[in-house]
Parts: sequence; structure tokens; C-alpha cells
Amino acid sequence: MSIGKKIKDSFSDFWFNLELMFASKPKNEEVKPGESVKKIENKSGVLGVHHQASKPIDASQILDEQTRKRFEKEERLKNRKLPFTLRHLKFSIKARLSFYDELSTLVGSGVTLIDSLSLIQAQERNKVVKKMYAQMIHDINAGLSLAESMELFPHVFPKMQSALVEAAEASGNLKEVLLELVEEIESSQDFHRKVTGAMVYPIILLFLAITLVVGMMIFVIPKIATMYEQARVELPGLTQTVIDISDFVVEQWPILLSGSVVGLLLLYLLFSKSRIGRLLGENIVNLIPMAGRINKEKNIMMIASSMAMLMKSGVLITDAFKITRKTINNLHYQKALEDIRKGVVMGQEVSQMMGLEDIRSQKFKEHPLFPLQMAQLIHIGESTGNIGNMFEKIKKNYHKSIEYSLRNISTLIEPVMIFFVAALVGSILMAVMLPFFYIGSTVG
Repeated sequence: MSIGKKIKDSFSDFWFNLELMFASKPKNEEVKPGESVKKIENKSGVLGVHHQASKPIDASQILDEQTRKRFEKEERLKNRKLPFTLRHLKFSIKARLSFYDELSTLVGSGVTLIDSLSLIQAQERNKVVKKMYAQMIHDINAGLSLAESMELFPHVFPKMQSALVEAAEASGNLKEVLLELVEEIESSQDFHRKVTGAMVYPIILLFLAITLVVGMMIFVIPKIATMYEQARVELPGLTQTVIDISDFVVEQWPILLSGSVVGLLLLYLLFSKSRIGRLLGENIVNLIPMAGRINKEKNIMMIASSMAMLMKSGVLITDAFKITRKTINNLHYQKALEDIRKGVVMGQEVSQMMGLEDIRSQKFKEHPLFPLQMAQLIHIGESTGNIGNMFEKIKKNYHKSIEYSLRNISTLIEPVMIFFVAALVGSILMAVMLPFFYIGSTVG
């Protein structure tokens, strides 16, 4: 890579981060009464919405049926108030998986939706969850759909899942979509277990090493230092350094302990709660060779998985990008997905927004977040009309790539961590043992 291209890429990354830092959250682009609606079709065959201000008149004369129903639903959900216990209900992934599994089985067996929810409610032991099911049954009896009753509990049912159920109810394939949801959640859980398993061993080993070193510094080194002081032997530099560190730890342990706790808390708040901290953390991860690549592939896999499920269920591509953006925690990818969605509304193709300007003339503009191979596959999907299947293929490709990388990391990191712990503990033991040679020579 030439120096000029490196400078250009660095400037491009800096400008992208600067835009992210000052970017505001995307506004909800729901059509309100008093606006006329005109549907336009772009190059990708996606219906967008054009807003044009007009004089306030009756909404039913302006809005089409779909937009009017969406607005009424948003207003109904916005004005609905739930008890405190239901608004703060905690629902585990395992419980959500069990709910979708049981509901798909019952609905697939010909049981009505109300009776299915009633049977699930009867088997539930948690009183708060039973109240939630009772509320859902009441709302469905009052005329709401299953997806609308789920949207009343956004902290329990993620937006993507309620959108899938809404599309399934509209197309009449609720059972199939629920089964796909079960498979997707199980696959996601299995993937997270593999990632966690790859990280658990080195973390445990590092924790044990730190505990051992701190224990030696507090309990073992001071006694050995006293023995050497009574023997009046000249200490080597390594031994004296270890003793000085031990004395500092013993004398200042309250400050060190409180400082460590406060420091870790501040770092957590900085990198998880503040926008600047999150951007900084994402950039730091991207600089780490293997971790940066795996993190990039993980985000692409999650995006492809969400887009594949939504589009195969009949959700419009613009809505799919909007929902997918809410399921991704990475700020860089959130902005990229919003830019792609806006580009699609304006008539551009997804592959074009990802860097593939013209495949015939070989005009490419490499996107910092999406690889060219992904843009090419998306272009093929746009050309053949099966972009949802291409997203599914991208998901599978990156899933395999991440699993292969995790196996390599697990194989590589074990000897590295063992060597690190051995070198750390061995250095302390060597520092403790060196003066014995001086004592032996003095006695001789």
C-alpha cells in the first residue's frame, strides 16, 4: 500500500469518526396528519415516501391505508400506560426462546392464538410474566395483533422480533416465522457461547496470576525482606525492586484498592455510556490485529442475519435497515446503516452505498466497514431479486470465518498466557532466590 493511500485512508477514517462524534440520532420519519404522501420507486424497486407539507385536513383523505394504520398504532402504543412491574419486567433469552418455541408448536397444531397464549400463561410460574401474558391476551381480544401486543413490551421483545411477527401475521405464515426465530436465537446463543468460551480461559488464567502475585507481594515478600535485612547482605537490583514494590503495596493498599475500583468504574462509564468513549473503544478494538477483524466480521454477520430474516419475511428493505440499525451496538455501523437506508430511499442501490459503483467498468470505492466481497454479493442479489438470500449467504460465510478465527485464537492464546504467567511468577521467584547465593558466598 502506497504512502498516499495510507494518508488518504487515515484522513477518511478521521473524518468518519468526526461525523460520528457530532452526528445526531436519526429522527423517526413517520408520516403525520397534515402531510401528503407520494410513493416513489427507486432503482432497487423499493418504495420510499416523499413528504410534502399541505394544509391540515382530514387524515383519512390524505394518508393511504397502510400509513394511516401505522400512525394510529404508534399513537395507541404511545398513549398506553403499563404498571411499574410490567414496565421493568426482566425476560431472559432462555424464557423468550421457550415462549416462541411453545407458541409455534401450539399455533402449528391448529390452536387459536388466544388459546395458545392462555396455555402458555397457565404453565408460567412467574407472577409478573403471567400478568404480561394476561395483558397481551386482553389487548388481542381488544383488537390488537400479536405484534402490536408485543410492541407494548419493547424491553421484553426486541423491535426486530416484533417486526418479524408483524410481517408473518400479514402474510399468514406465523408458524414458520416463529420457528425461524427459535432457530436464529439458538444459533445466536451457540455463537455467543463459543465467543465466551474462547475468552474465559485466558481471563481466568490472568486473574489467578494477578491474585498469586498480589498475595506474594503482601504476605511472602515482606517476611523474606525482613530475613535479608537481619542477614545484612547486599541485595541485587531485581530483589530490591521487588521488595520496594511489596513495601509500597503493603503501605498503600487502601489507596490502591479504592483507586483500582474507581478507575475501573470510570473506564466502564466512559467506554459504555458516553458517545466519545464508545467511539474511542471501537477504534481501539479495530487497531488490535485479530480482535479488530473478528469484531468487524461479527458486526457484519449480525447485520446480515437481521436483514436476511426481515427481508425473507416480507419487510421492506428501508424498514429492515432501520430495524437492523437498532439491533447493532456499534456506532460506526449504526451510522453506516442509516446512510445506506437514506441512499436507498433516494434511489441508490445497496451495493453502490457499500462501495461497488459499477461492477462492469470495475469502479470500486472500498467502504471502511463493508468489504468489497459483501458488496459484490449484494449486487448479485439485487440483480436477481433475491437479496434476502444473499444476506443469508453472507451471514453463513462470516459465521464460519469467525468460528475458524476463534479456534486459531484459542490454540494460540493458551501457550502465550502460560508463558506470560510463568515469566511473571518466575521473575519474582528469581528475585527472592538470588540473595541466597550472596549469603552462601559470604558464609563460605
